[in-house]
Amino acid sequence: MEQLSSFLFASILLTLSPGPDLLMVIAKSLEKGISAALYFTAGLMTGLCGHTLLLVLGWAQFIGERPEIVMWIKIAGCVYFSYLGAMSIYRHLKKKDQVFFENEFSERNYKEGVWMNLLNPKVSLFFWLFFPGFLFSESWSIEGQYLFLGLLFLIQATVIFSLVAIFSVQFKRFFSRYRLGLISGLLWIIIGCYLVLT
Repeated sequence: MEQLSSFLFASILLTLSPGPDLLMVIAKSLEKGISAALYFTAGLMTGLCGHTLLLVLGWAQFIGERPEIVMWIKIAGCVYFSYLGAMSIYRHLKKKDQVFFENEFSERNYKEGVWMNLLNPKVSLFFWLFFPGFLFSESWSIEGQYLFLGLLFLIQATVIFSLVAIFSVQFKRFFSRYRLGLISGLLWIIIGCYLVLT
């Protein structure tokens, strides 16, 4: 139980630390509203499920030991995030409201969250380096413990990101919609560059 408590506390601190995921949840909430931010959060959580599966199957370690694979994933992430940023800036410059059907709008934000998480190899490497230090049982299999830790991490991240989205939207009225579109676009590009350069 002490190991699990320590893991939960460390996970909460890591989730709350400023990073690309947290910044984009805030940006989505301010620019598009609570619904978009929550769908984006759901996408991030789906990506975490994928990274947990990679850890259980041993692929996180496999990827971590092959720098060329990590670099190609980083490049793909950089291209994708830069594209999202460019499109956001383009919409800002046109200064036109884009009209989407609700399901299309929700699907787009969800997919952005999924790909943002999956195209960040640092998440898999973090799971690979972080989780083994918190194995808590001699009777459970290592894979079972990884699954449980992944579920615990997923639950706390979902709660925190959702609360951040709900809290952030309260400040939406203080910002210009179009200015936020420009900030969001620049943020996507910065995240892409950060991912490939670190």
